[in-house]
Amino acid sequence: MASGNVAAVQAVHKGFNDRDWDAVGGPIGPGCVFTDGRGMRHEGPDGFARGYAKGWADAFSDGEITEAVYYDAGDTVVTEFVGRGRNDGPLGPTPATGRSVVLPYSEIYHFDADGRIVSGRAYFDQLSMLVQLGLAEAPPA
Repeated sequence: MASGNVAAVQAVHKGFNDRDWDAVGGPIGPGCVFTDGRGMRHEGPDGFARGYAKGWADAFSDGEITEAVYYDAGDTVVTEFVGRGRNDGPLGPTPATGRSVVLPYSEIYHFDADGRIVSGRAYFDQLSMLVQLGLAEAPPA
């Protein structure tokens, strides 16, 4: 059975897949600072849900979190998953490419004693994503 902290991260991921931004922001503490894979900071429940998570959904309307694995380390939860989707909306300043992405992804969440997410960080291979989107060339083998 998953710990409460793992269940909270699972709820965030389910909320993303369901496009339920209130569920995504639910476990996020008011002072949370989450740093995404580009180094951008998203603060509080709304910044996390409607900035970070919804930003991905806006760029990949069919995007989903799949193959998730959760590692319980007490007040820290680490997750690895595969993000999948077709880029049919702007990704930051870049217009949609119409191409699909399959992207390994990792997130680390830190919790307070009340079970609220107080900070976190995401990691993904930006070059692989850009190559899949046709925006960069793969380096020579």
